Amino acid sequence: MFFRRFFLLASSLLVVMLIAACGSSTTSSNPSAGTSATATTAPTTSTPPSAIKTATATVKGQSETILTNAQGQTLYYFTPDTAAKVACTGGCAQTWPPLLFTGSGTPTSATTLPGMLSVLSDANGSQVEYSGYPLYTYSGDTAPGQTTGAGLFGKWFVATPALAADVIRTSTAPTTSTPPSAIKTATATVKGQSETILTNAQGQTLYYFTPDTATKVACTGSCAQAWPPLLFTGSGTPLSDAPLTGALSALNSANGNQITYNGHPLYTYSGDTAPGQTTGAGLFGKWFVCTPSLPS
Repeated sequence: MFFRRFFLLASSLLVVMLIAACGSSTTSSNPSAGTSATATTAPTTSTPPSAIKTATATVKGQSETILTNAQGQTLYYFTPDTAAKVACTGGCAQTWPPLLFTGSGTPTSATTLPGMLSVLSDANGSQVEYSGYPLYTYSGDTAPGQTTGAGLFGKWFVATPALAADVIRTSTAPTTSTPPSAIKTATATVKGQSETILTNAQGQTLYYFTPDTATKVACTGSCAQAWPPLLFTGSGTPLSDAPLTGALSALNSANGNQITYNGHPLYTYSGDTAPGQTTGAGLFGKWFVCTPSLPS
């Protein structure tokens, strides 16, 4: 009888010890579960993705560093745009989709750029600008690295980091500043000869048309689509980035407020698809490259 009671007591103690052991095991697993939950919690701070990247691409036969969107698509600018207003909307913006910014603050670049990124709230939405130039991709580019829109219509050009060196356009006029140069000088090959020529702010070659006079232009309408006139949107007198022997002025013509040099209204040429090209030189015996030595 004594041994039976002892056996029952021992069995009871064993059961209590097993239950305590199970409880201890369950308790020890709780910190592990808490650690797992902490590991899956999203971090409170992160670096936003870059809206702009740089890449190397071939533009009209030349290897250049260009700006791209986050997916590597080439970015372009449209010369009729200003820093405060876009000219490409509606159907144009379907062919040339604007680069829109969906974040907050200021767009960022994956690499350091000499120019400034900003956002313009326009008819297209919150459009990213680089140094005052609204940016677009081109529907004709079907893969990263393509630049098929370069030079189209003489108004669409690939955006590069060096675009900042051309002219930084601001939507709010500074109270004191030197106006950007409307005219620049460059060295180019004209009919096999190296010459100093006049260009616009983007480096496109400038031409004059011999039927024009100092008071009236002869190239308007469809002619002015092939030979876009150089228009002055500022006030006062157009400026050059280098001293010129001739005089710059503006003529209120059928094309708008057109810049003249020594009385010759100035144009670019839609056939020139990159800075430094002079494919319009001598065309029809009436179109010639403008040089600093052009007489009045």
